[in-house]
Amino acid sequence: MAEPKHNGGPTPLYAATIHHCIAGGDLQKMKALVAEAEKYVADHGNVGAALEVLKAEIAKLAAHHK
Repeated sequence: MAEPKHNGGPTPLYAATIHHCIAGGDLQKMKALVAEAEKYVADHGNVGAALEVLKAEIAKLAAHHK
C-alpha cells in the first residue's frame, strides 16, 4: 500500500492513513497518530455523528422539496 501523500503539515486522518500506519508497524508513529487523532476529535467533535445528523437534515429538506 502506498503511503498517503500530504504537504508536510498535519497528517490527514483518513482511514487509509490509519491503515498504512498500522501496516507499517512503527510503534512511535502509531502513538503519534493516536495523539493527533485524539486531538482532532477533541477539537472538532465526533465527525461521524455530525455527518449522520447532516444526512438526516438533507433527507428532511429533500422530502419537503418534492
